[in-house]
Amino acid sequence: TCMSPLRGRLMRAPRGNLGRRHWSGHVQSIRVTFIDRDGDEFETVARVGESLLEVAHRYDIDLEGACDGTLACCTCHLVVQEEWFEKLGSSPSEEEEDMLDMAYGLTDTSRLGCQVRAEAHLDGLVVKIPPYEPQYT
Repeated sequence: TCMSPLRGRLMRAPRGNLGRRHWSGHVQSIRVTFIDRDGDEFETVARVGESLLEVAHRYDIDLEGACDGTLACCTCHLVVQEEWFEKLGSSPSEEEEDMLDMAYGLTDTSRLGCQVRAEAHLDGLVVKIPPYEPQYT
């Protein structure tokens, strides 16, 4: 982890090499900023088509995903910054909404990281990892 000269954000090294554009000119990756529970910002590069849960795991960002992205839990709960929420283009499915109902810190812009995919028009997306409170003690 090191400080980025741009906007004082923390950068984490990804696993693997990522290019921004393919030779054909199509966008192959986008920038996604994760804000962790401590308020630290981590700029990442997401491959188009990759879920935000996969991106977080590749960068070792603390986002659990206990069900491995099978839509059977809410541990990859993210809060999408309001200005980005409408740009996602897709609404949560009924199954996702059912899982979100169990999430701690639910907001109007909450989504599950396993259900949001990187798309070219989302370059610059910002999401926050909400405070975690165990459901079972």
